[in-house]
Amino acid sequence: MSLSTDSMAEASGDARMVSPGDAGAVCRINSLPSDVLTRAISFLDARQLVQTCVLSRRWRDLWRSVPRINASRHEFDGMAGTEEERHVLFKKFINRFLMLRNPVALDEFWLRYNITYYSDPDADSEDANLWIRHALQSNARSVEVFGGGVISLQLDPAVFASECCFLTSMLLSDVFLEPPFFRNLQTGCPVSERLILRCCAIVDTEISSHTLKDLTIDDECHCIFEGRASISIPSLVDLHFFPNGTGIPLLENMESLVTASLLIRTDKDTQVDDIRQFLRSLSGVTELEFNCLGTTLEIEQNLQWCPKFNNLTTLTLDGWCLYEDFYPLIVFLQNSPNLEQLTLELREIFIKLHPYQGFIRYLEERSFTCVHLVRVDIVFETIYSDSKVILRFFMVWTHYTNQSFTVNLEERLFTCENLKIVEIVCWEESGNDPVLKNLEEKLFLDNGLTSRQIDMVTRVYLALRFYLNQSLEQVLPARLTMPV
Repeated sequence: MSLSTDSMAEASGDARMVSPGDAGAVCRINSLPSDVLTRAISFLDARQLVQTCVLSRRWRDLWRSVPRINASRHEFDGMAGTEEERHVLFKKFINRFLMLRNPVALDEFWLRYNITYYSDPDADSEDANLWIRHALQSNARSVEVFGGGVISLQLDPAVFASECCFLTSMLLSDVFLEPPFFRNLQTGCPVSERLILRCCAIVDTEISSHTLKDLTIDDECHCIFEGRASISIPSLVDLHFFPNGTGIPLLENMESLVTASLLIRTDKDTQVDDIRQFLRSLSGVTELEFNCLGTTLEIEQNLQWCPKFNNLTTLTLDGWCLYEDFYPLIVFLQNSPNLEQLTLELREIFIKLHPYQGFIRYLEERSFTCVHLVRVDIVFETIYSDSKVILRFFMVWTHYTNQSFTVNLEERLFTCENLKIVEIVCWEESGNDPVLKNLEEKLFLDNGLTSRQIDMVTRVYLALRFYLNQSLEQVLPARLTMPV
């Protein structure tokens, strides 16, 4: 009898929860306003969302007015039939879903759509472009498209040519971008502020905008065009640029840039002037991650290829900065008078594949002063057997013989009066590296530290903490951290 009563209550849309213990209790979910319910269920995938229509009469049409759509091909993976049949079913479902929904504004539109062996890539891309256009015409503020499968989705630039006056954020993954994608995005999306490209094939060489504040092109993106990319975005604040297949991009009108994380790739045609112009466009940033990969560049005597980074407080460099007796690293430090934090990220694969990559030039003046530097992090991202090379960064005349150090502490390569922490992070296999052991014994214990000043903690990490009040010119304050 209770089952029959429950079924009637559900079918009638009664806002009461019928239960054996409290038949008059009010259902808290059904008592919520409709706009709250539609927002809550909008986090479901599209197919799950439609299934809520069977819950009660009140829920029958809620799915039609949700402000968020998540159309995922993976929802149909567990259904009966062949892969081709499920693919066709997904397309029919999304077409019907968009046709029947109410004309309400969208906050977000997510599309996850893999092109399979059994489908027509052109037809699939045409459908995807139609769905994206519907989202933009519904005033979507955020659009995320995840392609993939056998072939990347072919994104039609014309989709963004018409006025998309509400779109502020877009993420594209595994799609094919051809001209004039960036131009249409600039003219058709006048309030766009965030663009993230992941694993995309990029044919368009001119990247420009008057409104973008955040641009990311990751290391799985491929630029398939001749020549250099051009980036002109005067409003840009945060830039992450790591694509394959392109040389040093031409940066113009980057006066608002604050944070930059980049990888440049050099080849036999790369000119030092290209690097100088590139770095000059970044000279106003406060945070910089600068990676370099490719052929060796010879720098002419007294050529000022590195500008002054007067605003720079945080600097991250990878292994290329160590070559030629730390020449690139020293040049960066000489031109960063307000630097507070330095991070060196060292990768074993980088050292093995590119042992001669870097900038070559004899540096007459090797001294520098980092008055504001308070922290240095050295990260060995894989097992790095040549850890001795970076430890020379802390000593001016260091002789490495039979895995031991001989250090003359009277002479210094640099002065960092406020340096408080030096952290070295390495893999477990490097924990017993004799070089690192000698760093502790020869540099720390033999120069004024006692065992009472070392607090060793063995938990998730093996941490050696050195509590010092002395400046670097007296002895190097440091913390050595090694995962165990």
